[in-house]
Amino acid sequence: MTIGFLLRTGPYTSQNVDTCYHLAKRFLAKGRGVRMFLYEDGVFNLAKEIQSPQERNLAGMMAELVRKGAKIRGCGTCAKFRGLKRADVIEGTKLAGIVVFSNYLKECDRFLSFGF
Repeated sequence: MTIGFLLRTGPYTSQNVDTCYHLAKRFLAKGRGVRMFLYEDGVFNLAKEIQSPQERNLAGMMAELVRKGAKIRGCGTCAKFRGLKRADVIEGTKLAGIVVFSNYLKECDRFLSFGF
């Protein structure tokens, strides 16, 4: 079974990224496939330089999911509009087009959307 996530909210604005992270981590622990597509402000969750001294380390959380086998992509157009470049994203993640999102929808048995 493969589960997919669409994450549309930015870091530290809601609990959406935390929910996606914890669900994805549990699915990966059970040997399931995980696909995550970050769209709109969600692409900021891929920024490798994201740091908050008082909060959880989102860049580290996303990198952990990638190390465990999750495929994480961000919308390249959304990133461009927000000034995020390929060199700015966490290692193992990529910026991609809407075709990748469409393929994720086809690959996944279930798909959850987290937005506003």
